[in-house]
This record gives sequence, C-alpha cells and structure tokens, in this order.
Amino acid sequence: MRPFCGIAALVSVLCLLPAVSFAQIALTHTEDAAPVPRGMLRARITTGWTRFDERFTANGRRTLGEELSTDSLGPRQFPGLVPIEQNLQTLANNPGVRLSFGRLRANSDARVVTTPIALEYGLTQRLSIGVLVPVVQTRRNIQLTVNPDSQGNVGYLPARLRGAAASANALVSAAFRSAADSLGILLSRCPTNPTASGCAAVNANTSDAAAARLQAQRFADAVSAGLGTDTARALVAPRDKSALALAIDAQRTALNLRVRQYLGSSAGAAAGVFTTPAPFTAIDLQGRNGVPGLLQGPLGGGLDSITTINRLGIGDVEVGAQYLVVDRFSRDTLPIRGVQMRLAIGGSYRFATSLADSTRNTLAIRTGDGAGFELRSAMDVVAGRLGGTVVARYRQSFSRGVTAPLIGDPEAVFPAPLFGAVQRTAGTVMGLDITPRYLLDEWLALDGHYGIERIGATTYDRPTSATTCAGCETLAPYVPSTATRTAQRVGLGVRYSTADAFRRGLARYPVEVSYTHLETITGDAGVPKLSRDQIQLRLFLRFFNAR
Repeated sequence: MRPFCGIAALVSVLCLLPAVSFAQIALTHTEDAAPVPRGMLRARITTGWTRFDERFTANGRRTLGEELSTDSLGPRQFPGLVPIEQNLQTLANNPGVRLSFGRLRANSDARVVTTPIALEYGLTQRLSIGVLVPVVQTRRNIQLTVNPDSQGNVGYLPARLRGAAASANALVSAAFRSAADSLGILLSRCPTNPTASGCAAVNANTSDAAAARLQAQRFADAVSAGLGTDTARALVAPRDKSALALAIDAQRTALNLRVRQYLGSSAGAAAGVFTTPAPFTAIDLQGRNGVPGLLQGPLGGGLDSITTINRLGIGDVEVGAQYLVVDRFSRDTLPIRGVQMRLAIGGSYRFATSLADSTRNTLAIRTGDGAGFELRSAMDVVAGRLGGTVVARYRQSFSRGVTAPLIGDPEAVFPAPLFGAVQRTAGTVMGLDITPRYLLDEWLALDGHYGIERIGATTYDRPTSATTCAGCETLAPYVPSTATRTAQRVGLGVRYSTADAFRRGLARYPVEVSYTHLETITGDAGVPKLSRDQIQLRLFLRFFNAR
C-alpha cells in the first residue's frame, strides 16, 4: 500500500498548486509511465488537430465571430475616433450624436495542428532523457461583412478625396473664425465708440453678440479638429444626406443667421463641410494594394488587417528526463497475476523558440508561451483486463518580450492604438488526466479519457511611464485578472501497443499506436470550446545490447 499512498499524496499536492494562465496548444493524454529500456531510443510522434469556434462565457457560450461583430463600428472599437465624435457633437449641437461606420458582422473559427516530435533515450532501466520539438500550425479563419446595409453616419475618405475635403472644410473653418475675430473686435471697440460701423447692433445685445462669437469660434475649431483642414487629418466625413450631415448643415445655417445680425450678409460660411456619398466598405476598413485603411492608419493605431491568418513554425523546444520510481510490471513470460503498477516522475525545460507575438494582429494564435519548465508524474495500473493511467502535470512559464498595447486591456479584440515592448508571462497551468482502460488482449485496448485543467489570465509587465493617445482617456481602467479558470474534457480512444509484451519477451518488435478524441465539456469564461483528435506513434529503436 505504501506506493499507492505516495502516489495519492503526489497527485494531491499537484492539484493544490495554483494556475493562472492558459496554454493554448499543449496536448493532453499523451503521457504514461512506460519506461524506455536501457540502450534503446524511443521516437514519439503525436499529431493533434484542435478546432474551436466558441468560447465559454458566464452565461453560456459565445462564438468567435460575435467577439468581433458590432452594430455600430466606431469609437468603442477605435479610441482614436473619440475626438472626432466629440467634435461632431459640437457641429451638430447634439451631445447624443454617435459616430458610426455601420455594422460589422463576422464568422470565425480556429484550428491548431500540433505535432510534437520526441526522442527519448534510456540511460538505465529507470532513467531516460529526451528532447521534444513541436511543429505548430495555427489557422484563424474569418469571413467579414462590413456595413452590409450601407448604414452609418460617416465614411472613411480615400486618399483621392482628402484634398477636396480639406479645402471645403478649410473654407468653412476660416469663414467662421473670421466672423469670430470680427465680432471680437466689435465687442472690444464698441463700448467706447458706440457710433462706429456695426456697433449699434452689438451694443443693443452685447451678451448675444459675445455668445455668437464663441459659437462661431467653437464651430470653426470643431471643423478643423474633427473633420480636418489638411490632407493629414481629413480622414472622416459625414455621409451625404444622413441625419448627421443635415444636422451639421442646419447648425451652419443657423450660425450664419446669427453672426450676420452683427456683421452683414457676407459673414459666415456660404457652403457646408465636405460630405461623402460613399458608404463605409471593407476596403475602407482593411485597405488594399498597399494603401492603408482605417485599421492600418492613425485612427486604427496601425493594426493588421482582419483576415484569415496562417502560421507555421517550430514551437518551444523542450529537453527533459524521466525516472521510473516504482515498477511492479511483470518482465517475464509467466501469466500475469494480481495488480501491476508503475510510477514515473519527470521534468523538462522549455526554450523560447516559438514565433514572436504581436497583438497588432488581433486574430493571431500564438504558437508557444516561451521559456519555462514542466513537472509531471504518471502512474499506470493494470489488474486483469482493467487498467488505467493517471498523469499530473504542472507547467510554469517565464516572462517573454512581446509587442502589446501600453494601456488598456492587452488582450482586447480591438486593443488601444499605442503599442510597445511588454513583458508577458503566461502563468502556470496544472492538469490532471485520467485514462481508464479496458484491455481486449495483450496488445489492444479501449480508452476513456477525462482531464481537468486549472488555467488563468496571462500577466503583463508594462512600462510605468505615463503614456496616452487620442481618445484613450475613455478606456475603462484595466484591472489585471487573477482569477483561475477551469476546463474539463472527456473523450474516447483506442490503443495498440506491443511495448510491454516486448519487455516480457512475447512480442518481436515494440511499437505503439493510439487514437484519442477529446471534447471540452465545461469551462469558465474565456475558455475555448475545444474539439481535438490525436494520433500518436511510438517506435523503439535498438541501441547496443538493449533488452
């Protein structure tokens, strides 16, 4: 009983260890306590196809497309539009105006194909060392529909229209600034020179003249700051004949009448601000042929296009060792009687060899968490035709330099448009995998699978110096999450193995092949609803006089 008590204690301790990160690509139910015989090389190739198109939420599940979709694309996604929206409110004299490019609809799913290639060499009958090289392919599919019903009250101006827009807006801004300046001169001169030209009307209602001057100044400033009077800032224009465009022109007309009471019929702006007849389109959002759109431009913060992303590369390479602590498996040709049991413990160090990350691409799936280490224990038990494997694992990551937002939520779908070097640490992951097994014969078995992981939020170490961007003051304060998240998976599988029979002299060649299907059945908010298929092949190659 002592070995069983030790195993139970080890598993209990590992279950109590904290976990605050989510390892996206790590495969589970691929380990057991099978040793590598002394002088033999075990080659292990596992391919896992992971798919998901939903994440768990506090109230059920949410599709990946819903995370991107919105009924009103604007400052809530791109803080750089906040100042423009505020100036549009001034121009329309309506604080309830909301800048909108229209609706955004998305369908999306993700696939991760992970192929860890491991080589393990048996130094003794109990101790083995190895190296693991994961090949990782990630794919995030996206089908994006931009403003399908041509709604929205503003449009994004292409480069060919920005000159005309800047010129029209400059005329309006200059006209009202000139009117404000003229009214300012009258307001300062007329109290001491009431008979001067234009002073009769001003002196008759000084407070209204002062209010008209202030309104004209504000209108001129709002046109310049919101709609732009040069090609660098003339990026957004009201939609022609939209409620916003009509409200702005109504305010221009009313302001003309107001300043003309004091300055004459030529004061004010004869024409309105530039408006665009074209609705917002996918080209305006994404850009085309090297011409940047809203995402890549200053208002979007230099984000990458929202498109299908494929990445292929080497994940984080690991080196490690495994030691067989307890071995109660039969090693002779006599019939097996009673309970067989073995327990192995191991660990590995992980190098940061995966692709570098940048949150400028909101859809990219990272291929690794960077450097770190992993501890694990595995126990195999067989009694007659029943058996099973219990694996406990603890995974710790070190900090890694990435490109991420310097303010706001670094994992937001639309991050704040201010990027820089950040140290990210994918927190610890603890997992417990249980594989009950029914042995059909010496070589073939049917497996059930259950796994539970405790996962949590990634931590970010960002510069403490004050940083800001236009509109970013509207972002909600970012509070780093410390809550752990739990995911549970179940599955079925089949396994063919001659490894133990070979050790007992009952098989000519040692080989193992297994297939596993896993589904995530429960998860806390943010956990993907995974579906995974895994195929594993383990081959044993003889070195020296291995037995």
